[in-house]
Amino acid sequence: MRTARQPSAALPVSRQRIHDAALRLFGRFGYDGVSLQMLADEVGLHKSTLFHHYPSKLDIALEVFEAALERVCDILRPLAAHPPRLEDLFACTDALTDWWCAEPETAHLLMSFINAATGAELQTRIPSRAADLERELFTQIGSWLARAGKSGLIRPLHVRQGIVNLVGLVLFYPAVAENLGGGEVAGPGRFSPKAVRIRKDELRRMLAGMLAP
Repeated sequence: MRTARQPSAALPVSRQRIHDAALRLFGRFGYDGVSLQMLADEVGLHKSTLFHHYPSKLDIALEVFEAALERVCDILRPLAAHPPRLEDLFACTDALTDWWCAEPETAHLLMSFINAATGAELQTRIPSRAADLERELFTQIGSWLARAGKSGLIRPLHVRQGIVNLVGLVLFYPAVAENLGGGEVAGPGRFSPKAVRIRKDELRRMLAGMLAP
């Protein structure tokens, strides 16, 4: 089993090209919709050359997944601050919105990988580091909800359901919403600075409404 993987920024150039191509393709077509030949064509390598860097498509996918999870956890770690504040949550959602709108394939990739069906190839060999990061992601959100509810900052919530709702909003909504804010952000300009600002404001309003005491 492959365990510790280098973060994206530290990958050698050739591996970085494969990593970046995999992110684009897996984010666009999902894991099952991407072949090694597609990856090789995207990178501009012969398919056999990929095996000098990765034993299989699954190894490529798990490295990309792990790097994306690490980035999300980094952004959410300020939620561990005490006592919990809504501004801490909003700062995290703003940072995630900036990232998702700059790299929407990453949001789609995480959504498809986290929601992979039980028994799917992606679920059969998750390395320990990726599993730890996935647990950390949900623990960060669950802990913040529990502490914020106990302090009276937000309404009492069923923490498990609250995690599901908050993950859907905070992690994926900013990038995958096609028409957030109406026609102003639809079409080619949906990731323009104005569109990003609309997404942030709308997400804050939705969170405030969902969590208001």
